Amino acid sequence: MKKNFKFDYDLSGLSTWVRENADEMLLQEVLGLTLPRYASVRGNIRGSEKVPFMTNSLVFQDGKSCGFNPTGDTTIDQVLIETTTEKVNMELCPYELYDYFLSQRLRATNFQEEVPFAEQLIQDVANRIANRMETKLWQAAKPGDDFDGVLELVVTGNGATEITYTALTASNGVDVLAAVAAAIPSNVVHRDDLAIAVSYADYRNYVQALRNASQLNLFSFDDGGVQSGSEFLAFVPGTRIAVVPTVGLDGQSAFVAGPMSYIQVGMNSTDENGMTIRSFYDEGEDVIKVIGRTTYGVGIFDIASFVKAS
Repeated sequence: MKKNFKFDYDLSGLSTWVRENADEMLLQEVLGLTLPRYASVRGNIRGSEKVPFMTNSLVFQDGKSCGFNPTGDTTIDQVLIETTTEKVNMELCPYELYDYFLSQRLRATNFQEEVPFAEQLIQDVANRIANRMETKLWQAAKPGDDFDGVLELVVTGNGATEITYTALTASNGVDVLAAVAAAIPSNVVHRDDLAIAVSYADYRNYVQALRNASQLNLFSFDDGGVQSGSEFLAFVPGTRIAVVPTVGLDGQSAFVAGPMSYIQVGMNSTDENGMTIRSFYDEGEDVIKVIGRTTYGVGIFDIASFVKAS
């Protein structure tokens, strides 16, 4: 089918479009990542900040009597969230697009102040920034990074239970993750936010193991509410413990299990300069420049509630 394009393909609204939509696209990509989707997100955090947590120790008394006898303790603890700030600087020369796009899609002037397909450009940049964040939230380690990621925080020295990692296969997957689930401390097994985070390679082998063990009917998977582009959600048989794949654990030979809402993901998502993408034409250099900037980090409450296999 023949397509007709206006000869003067008007893209003069790119800057306005970027200002109105780009930041929202980046925020949606970030909040759609695996860890922010399951963890607790703390907005408007820069540098480092201590987030308070309250726990109560109750003492039960005989209720068949009058009077008031105060007992029990309330403990207020703090979780330190440390963050880093990163930026992306890109430069595009619109004239180099002559060899790749129909001339009808470029402005019919000697000054290409805009680039075509702005939405695809910004969306791809936002997606790659988000993937970088997911990876760093899991794998960051001081002193090379400004904060320690989940893998550095969930260790025996901080109170976590550490067991030996065994890569999942189509034959051992059910038994291996059952052992990980059994290692989760009993004081949190009643929670409905328990999950075991695994790499995508381990997750796909786990699904195969479930199918081989006749514990999963792949044809009746319910994808209701599943985010576009994400994996279906599997569970450890006989439990409410979800098995969650993340790019943050790809190549890491590790699992992390525990109450996901105890993981505190901090980001500067409410400050207009904290998580943003900007695109503009630099008249002096006659190029299009793209700037992306993010601030993010992580902290964990009650690390003793977690298990790491490594």
